[in-house]
Amino acid sequence: MGEDDNWNIIMWRDHRAYKETDKINATNHDVLKYVGGRVSIEMETPKLMWLKNRKERTWKMAGKFMDLTDFLAYRATGVDVRSKCTLACKWTYLPHKAHEAGDARAGWSADFFEQIGLKELVDEDFERIGNVVKDIGEPIGGLSKQAAKELGLLEGTVVGVGLIDAHAGALGTLGAKIENKHGMSIPLERRMALICGTSTCHLTLSKKPHFVPGVWGPFSDAVVGGYWVLEPGQSATGALMEFVIKSHWAYPFVCSEAEKKGMSIFDLLNDHLRTMKDFRKQGTLYSKITSAPSLSGFEQPLACASSYQDAKRIKQAIKEAKQGRPSPGIKPMEFNKLWKGHITYLTKDFHCLPDYYGNRCPYADPMMRGMLSGLSVFNTNAQTKSSGIDELAIRYLSVIQGLAYSTRHILDALENAGVPPLEVLFMCGGVSKNPVFVSQHADITGRIIATPRDDETVLIGAATAGACAGGSYKSLPDAMKAMNHVGRVVLPDQDPALALFHERKYQVFKRLYRDHMAYRDIMKGQPPQDSGSQVCDVNCSIM
Repeated sequence: MGEDDNWNIIMWRDHRAYKETDKINATNHDVLKYVGGRVSIEMETPKLMWLKNRKERTWKMAGKFMDLTDFLAYRATGVDVRSKCTLACKWTYLPHKAHEAGDARAGWSADFFEQIGLKELVDEDFERIGNVVKDIGEPIGGLSKQAAKELGLLEGTVVGVGLIDAHAGALGTLGAKIENKHGMSIPLERRMALICGTSTCHLTLSKKPHFVPGVWGPFSDAVVGGYWVLEPGQSATGALMEFVIKSHWAYPFVCSEAEKKGMSIFDLLNDHLRTMKDFRKQGTLYSKITSAPSLSGFEQPLACASSYQDAKRIKQAIKEAKQGRPSPGIKPMEFNKLWKGHITYLTKDFHCLPDYYGNRCPYADPMMRGMLSGLSVFNTNAQTKSSGIDELAIRYLSVIQGLAYSTRHILDALENAGVPPLEVLFMCGGVSKNPVFVSQHADITGRIIATPRDDETVLIGAATAGACAGGSYKSLPDAMKAMNHVGRVVLPDQDPALALFHERKYQVFKRLYRDHMAYRDIMKGQPPQDSGSQVCDVNCSIM
């Protein structure tokens, strides 16, 4: 944000307003109940406070403060109508209060804005942040002459109330026809949309409000009228995967290989993981090791197994296991399972806490940071790059798994707060096109994953709202049933050994967070909170 008024935009990922966020949360105001108990640094209210405190000229001169969704509608029609979706989910607006009072302005809490030092907005009758508010899919007005010319459309074309891009993704997926294993249609309240891009928004609907600590919402009528929305999420998903790949020393080699093969980096790493998995089958692995020219440089993919043990020890363990004799540190039965041919097991000793950009849910902690556990030193000889690519592939897989464990953590938090168990996760967005990302989420969460038939589900959601505004459908649910379609369904792997593996990894995932918090306390000179003396709360004597 600068002095050029044409570029006065604050992005959702702008985390500068951390002091303002803390000040808001210190009020413990009743409106915070509807954002999980704590306002997020990514929401608009702390950003408004930051703007007033740091950019006084801009604050005073601004005629309107608008979310992009509402600005586009305003730009198209010249009519200032705000969406319940944007105001409820990002601005601490309470649509149910407005409905009870029969006055849109009643959705704003004057007392709240006065407490946080934004009394000017109250005195202005909330005009700059919106005092005309409508449901998604309601018509706003016709396309203006100027906008029609710029867009190449007809003047007067109906423009409807829109919604945030992620929420449009939910509107474009959640209504699709899908059945559970008993052949019964899965109710809307047992579905969740995951809009996976730079970040991930998890969205689920319910007929009654559920208050979940650390989870955004419940928001009334923020996607479909008559439903409350809960909106957990992750601040970095695709952005995190990209960062981890690009920051690794083997990234240039991976780029070069992907370019030679005419494929994306993600596809290349997925293929490489499958190759590494194949080396885990005992016979193949044994033949590869015995024929290897060297065992000292970690130059062959097989040596980058889950625990990255010394290749000589692996060779000896295979020999002894074949003879049925015990091997130091590896029991025969454990060894058989260790080398099972499944990419998941590649990360047995590599773990990721994916909160590099803070934790959005369920801890609502923007100062949280990520961790990788299991790092080692590898041969970085430019002539023998395979070990680096192996390590990068495993690091990439561990990040995907960390994100999936984070989603499971969110699902657990919802259920613990009384939200009905969710049966299916509708996954859309760019990252959802990654088959490893999808399958790992299915296995780790134990839920059905459905991906859409149509690639651009956010556009489908916007079109769904537009179809209602134009009168093609009587209601959003009707439009969703007609316009939402499932493309592919992925079921969780039912292998008990795999489930146990993920249960163990999930315990590590939660332990990483507790340990991180203990480190914070120690560095503050405070007694560390209990970082969890219990190593595992499942039966870890198996496998």
